[in-house]
Amino acid sequence: MSDTLTKSYPRLWSLETGIIMVVTDLHGDWDAYRRYRDRFVDLHAKGQADHLVFSGDLIHGESSSEPDKSLEIVLDVMGLQDTYGSAVIYLSGNHELPHIYGINLAKGQKVYTPNFEKALTQSQTRDKVIPLFDSLPFFLRTKAGVTIAHAGAPALMVEPENALKLFNWSHQELLTWADEMLSPEDIEALRNGYAKMHEGIPYDTLAKYYLAVSGRDDPRYNDLLRGFIASSHPSFDQILWAALFTRCEREYGFADYAIFLDSMLQQLSTNFYPQQLLVAGHIIIRGGYEIIAKRHLRLASGHHATPRNAGQYLLFDAAQPEHDIKNLLNGLGSIFN
Repeated sequence: MSDTLTKSYPRLWSLETGIIMVVTDLHGDWDAYRRYRDRFVDLHAKGQADHLVFSGDLIHGESSSEPDKSLEIVLDVMGLQDTYGSAVIYLSGNHELPHIYGINLAKGQKVYTPNFEKALTQSQTRDKVIPLFDSLPFFLRTKAGVTIAHAGAPALMVEPENALKLFNWSHQELLTWADEMLSPEDIEALRNGYAKMHEGIPYDTLAKYYLAVSGRDDPRYNDLLRGFIASSHPSFDQILWAALFTRCEREYGFADYAIFLDSMLQQLSTNFYPQQLLVAGHIIIRGGYEIIAKRHLRLASGHHATPRNAGQYLLFDAAQPEHDIKNLLNGLGSIFN
C-alpha cells in the first residue's frame, strides 16, 4: 500500500491507506532501533503494518554508557527504504538540521555534531546521508485525521503564510542565499571574526573539529561561515527552528498551546481530510506517552521515555477517521517486553 504516499508539498506528505507504525527519537540507540525495525519487518510480513514512520532525531547519542550508532542507524534506514520503498518514511527532527547547514548543536556541556561529522567523513558516506537529510519532510498527514510531526505545534502556525513557507521550505534556497552573502574578498576577516566569537580559537581548528574538514583545500572549509549566515536569517529561527524545536506547552503554557495546536491542524487540513490529532515526540516524559491539550499524543520510543524500557511505538490505520485521541492508545505497543 506504500504507493498511496503523496508529496503534497516538499515538506508535507500525505497517506490515505495502510497501517502506520510510528517510532520517535531514537538518538543513536542501535538496540532500540533494531528492535523496532525487526518488529516492523515482522508485522509487515503478517500484513499488520504497511508503513514505518520515524519522526526525526534518529541521530546523536544521549547515553554516556552505550556506543553512539547514529550513522549505522541512518544507513540501515536507507537500506530499509531500498527494500520497502516509500513504505519507510523518515521525518526531519531538529538534530538532523545542523548537518545540512554546517552549524553546531549543543545542550549544556554536551556537544552533539562533531562525532557525527567525523563519522560521515571517515565512512565516506556524506554524499548519501546529507542529501537524505535535505529531502526529509516535516509532516505526514493522514486520511484518518492524524498528523505525525517531530516536535509539536509552534506559534507560527496561526498565520497561514507561515505554514505555507514551512510546507514549501527549501534548505538549499537559504544556503544559496548564504553563499551569495559570503564575499571572497572578506573571507579571511569573516574567519577571524568567527574565531573571536568562539573565544579566539582559530577558525582552522574550529572547522576541523566541528565539520571534520581536512584543511583549507577542503571544499567544505567555509561551511561554518555559511551556516552561521544561513542560521542568522530571520526565517531560520522564526519558522524552521521554531517548528522543529518547539517545547509546546512547556514553552507557551497549556492554554496557548491548545490554540496553536488547533491552528496547526487547521493549516494541515487545507485541501485534504480534516486533521484532528497530532502525534509527536521530542520531549522527555515519564513513561512512553502522554496526552497534551487533548489532541496531541506525545510518544516516547527510546531515550525520551523514562525509564527507557517504558518506550512505546504506535500503530493506527491511516484510512479510518479518528477524532478521540484516547482511541489511539489502543495502538500502543512495546518492544521491551
